[in-house]
Amino acid sequence: MDSLIGPLPAGWHEQPLGEVCEVQAGPSGAGTSARGFTDDGTPLVRPRDIAARRVDGTETVRVTDAVAARLDRYLLETGDIVGTRTGTLGRFAVVAPEQRGWLYSTQILRLRPSPEVDPVYLAHYLALSPVQRWIGRHASGSTVKSITQRTLRSLPTALPPLAVQRAIGAALHALDDKAHLHAEISRTTNDLREALAPMLFSGQVPAPGENTPPPPAH
Repeated sequence: MDSLIGPLPAGWHEQPLGEVCEVQAGPSGAGTSARGFTDDGTPLVRPRDIAARRVDGTETVRVTDAVAARLDRYLLETGDIVGTRTGTLGRFAVVAPEQRGWLYSTQILRLRPSPEVDPVYLAHYLALSPVQRWIGRHASGSTVKSITQRTLRSLPTALPPLAVQRAIGAALHALDDKAHLHAEISRTTNDLREALAPMLFSGQVPAPGENTPPPPAH
């Protein structure tokens, strides 16, 4: 059968996202704005924390635990998917076990897949080009784009059997892990280069091989 992403193999089907996921926008009002941030408390996921299907917690801001308790219906569970709903649309990430109990901001949509949907598969499905174009076409706003939870619920979602979803998700997640590792190596190497270059040019550190004696003459 034809679908948003093209003809589907036998055994696959397509459903609106809202039929297989709970879709919920982040909280509005006091408590999750910048003036409510604290040095400790409950981490708050914002759009800037979502990259490459991961939640990057290195610069996550926090709100008080009292705010988190008041907004308990917005606390994340392992396997949830968080995605941007304003600004740069189409970025999604799977919530890892260590991020369970975090909050998400008003600029975020949370997807909670039903048992028939593998979260990792769904995150990679949402990253497909035809799906990204669908999100772009259905966004509103001229200066700042946004997409509503009602609109996202209507997103056509291609679903193979659960075992196939898990296999696809595992294969693509392994590639994400490799890409993440190579990115970390690249960042570390660049940091090393930036630290070493001034010392080499100032003579603080001898160049490799500089003090190596010449080979004996024959």
